[in-house]
Amino acid sequence: MIEKMKTAFLGSGFIAGAMISGLTESGTISGDRIMVVNPCNPVTAGAISEKYGAVLGEPEDLRDADLVVFCVKPQNFTEAMEQYGKFFDDRKLYVSVMAGITTATLEKEIPGARVVRAMPNLGLSVGKSATGYALGQFATEEDGRLTEELFGPMGLTEKVDESLISAVTALSGSGPAYFYLLTEAMAEAAIRDGMDRDTAERLARQTFFGSARLMEMNGNSASEMIDHVASKGGTTEAGVKAMLEKGFKESVEEGYLAARRRSDALGK
Repeated sequence: MIEKMKTAFLGSGFIAGAMISGLTESGTISGDRIMVVNPCNPVTAGAISEKYGAVLGEPEDLRDADLVVFCVKPQNFTEAMEQYGKFFDDRKLYVSVMAGITTATLEKEIPGARVVRAMPNLGLSVGKSATGYALGQFATEEDGRLTEELFGPMGLTEKVDESLISAVTALSGSGPAYFYLLTEAMAEAAIRDGMDRDTAERLARQTFFGSARLMEMNGNSASEMIDHVASKGGTTEAGVKAMLEKGFKESVEEGYLAARRRSDALGK
């Protein structure tokens, strides 16, 4: 059904570009049914239009859209509504990927609107995103299905209560940085032990890539995977034990909570 809708992207940054790439390259929506509106940055909007065949739209063209995806920075939301709000109505579906902006905030600006709040992550660009979404008070189950069609070509999509969107932000939204931090720390430990940087970084990257792929393929939990690799009295068990004794899980939880608090603060 979503392939028949006229979809407008408000903004032309990384998320908009990644979504349009996923939608067009998967054949979910043809480029001529996608509109990019960003008069403040015609260079990036023009690049997306040229690469994926999307239509460059003017603000007034938003009147013709069936679905509007808010891809502007949350701090620019008020300015965006001042510029585009008069072209919105309650007949459209609005999907927001703006961190911290609640469905209630959008519904206040567009009374009666069907709003969905989504939080994808960096994996959008390679079809491996982890996206959580929540329905606003006027959004329907059909709107939820449309949202899953929208993000489906780019990875996993999970419906959650809006009270958990900040948790999604802290877990999967910020999660790639935690993963990269661990990769960096592992490589640097090997470098300090005498390994050259290029070799250490290649081994660390491939180790995590293979580990994630294996867990994806066999469907086991992280705890089960640890048990598989950490044999009794072996090297892995010693390493895991040392990390836990140094407060590894507590540090990760503190990072998660800091990200969640920041997400809540952005909404206020």
